[in-house]
Amino acid sequence: MKAVNLSRSYDGDPLFAEFDLVLGDGDRVGIVGPNGAGKSTLLRVLAGELRPEAGSVTYGPGTRVGYVAQQMPDPEGTVGAFLTAGLGELAQVTATMRELERRLAEGADVLAEFGVAQERWTALEGWTAEARVAEIRQRLDIAHLPDELLLRQVSGGEQARLLLARALLDEPDVLLLDEPTNHLDAEGMAWLQGWLGSYAGGVLTVSHDRAFLDAVVSRVLELDGIDTEVQDYPGGGYSAYRAEKQRRWERLLLDFEAQEKDRRRWEADIERTKEQSRGVESARGLGVAGPHLRRVARLVARKAKVRERRLRRQMESVSWIARPRTRPPLTLTFPQDSVDADEVVLSARDLTVSAGSKVLLKSVDFDVRRGDRILVTGRNGSGKTSLLNALSADETAVLPQTSDGLRTDMPVMEFFRSRVPVYLDDAERLLQGHQFGPDQWGAPLRSLSAGELRRLLLAVLVNSPARVLLLDEPTNFLDLDALDVVEEALRRYRGTLVVVTHDRFFAEAVGFGRRWHVGDGSLIES
Repeated sequence: MKAVNLSRSYDGDPLFAEFDLVLGDGDRVGIVGPNGAGKSTLLRVLAGELRPEAGSVTYGPGTRVGYVAQQMPDPEGTVGAFLTAGLGELAQVTATMRELERRLAEGADVLAEFGVAQERWTALEGWTAEARVAEIRQRLDIAHLPDELLLRQVSGGEQARLLLARALLDEPDVLLLDEPTNHLDAEGMAWLQGWLGSYAGGVLTVSHDRAFLDAVVSRVLELDGIDTEVQDYPGGGYSAYRAEKQRRWERLLLDFEAQEKDRRRWEADIERTKEQSRGVESARGLGVAGPHLRRVARLVARKAKVRERRLRRQMESVSWIARPRTRPPLTLTFPQDSVDADEVVLSARDLTVSAGSKVLLKSVDFDVRRGDRILVTGRNGSGKTSLLNALSADETAVLPQTSDGLRTDMPVMEFFRSRVPVYLDDAERLLQGHQFGPDQWGAPLRSLSAGELRRLLLAVLVNSPARVLLLDEPTNFLDLDALDVVEEALRRYRGTLVVVTHDRFFAEAVGFGRRWHVGDGSLIES
């Protein structure tokens, strides 16, 4: 894949410009940046779903491109048909063979056509298709979904895994992945990392999963949401990127400080020259100036003007270093809880949790006390989300795993105030603390990126009067800067936390005193 001079804007605001990239076999490139900076848009341009405003994207002849979006673009059809379509040409050849078999049974003279199709099916190793589909369904925890199940009836997390499974089934030459580890459990992530390790094609992935980036990519590109130029960090994954970013920032600050020192020196020198010129003019006013002194006065004045023009040109030139800029920080202040630390805030006796006819947890007993910090782990489908739903009560605040049903025309401000009863000026201040400026207060929820919507839900949660926080995969879709702030806020939080997460970096950074593992119908504490 080769991208040359790509540019794209959103609503008149430039997202990226003059972007160049060559992605070859075996390349592993990660894309990071704040929510709304244009990462998913860039991926869609590279996948051919969006046209660039300038530049071009080219692929070699016959190149198969696998693109995994964050969300199902068109949830029509069934699970089985959706996955089978991921087999690419093999799916078409198989369908042709089935049709020719039917016509042969009816007595049609299509034996030669059937032979051609069968030969192609054999060349494509069609006999392995069923096993491939079964393995990927098992590894991505979608084996339980019936083939006839309608896609619109599948949860958001299961839809994300179906998208990934379909892309992998086609064995593409280039993989474009948008947050591929969202909704994957630890086993699923380990399998994906192993699969990518043996994959021969090129991979370009948008991700905020720090462990995944460290394990998979060898180069990081950053869209920082400020400059349209994409920053390149070769030579490593997330850890190397963060270290190099810090070094570049420190160098930029030193360069800026040196420049400012130089600018002040220039301005002081210019002012001294002007003072010297004014002194000469004063002498002339006293009648002591002769031709020589007048000539000196003109030379001094001209020197001051030349230096002033030179300084102005330098400040206006592209080489003049702008003051280093960062995005406004995300500020979170979780409610503090100073009530008796021994108080039991949640309790269960002989609790059974089911999903339809399936029993997920049976006869579970536990107590949660004020200030407990509990990490909940387990495979996808084991019942972690159902457990949090069962714990939900008037005194709890729940951050759901997905934002299903929230993509409506309701404005951001109206949604926030419908959940957090505060005056308008207080709502404006709180939303700004969560990086929602005045230009977004009237924006409909459907226009927000997945990460921005996640941030809005966090803004609602942390400003609620709830005494217990139940967080289901809180790191999904959040950008790296937001992750740093959320982790710091939760480290300082002294209330009660029950958190489901597969993010190892997050779990280690926040710190948990208790661990619940959900599986095989039981809850085991360690």
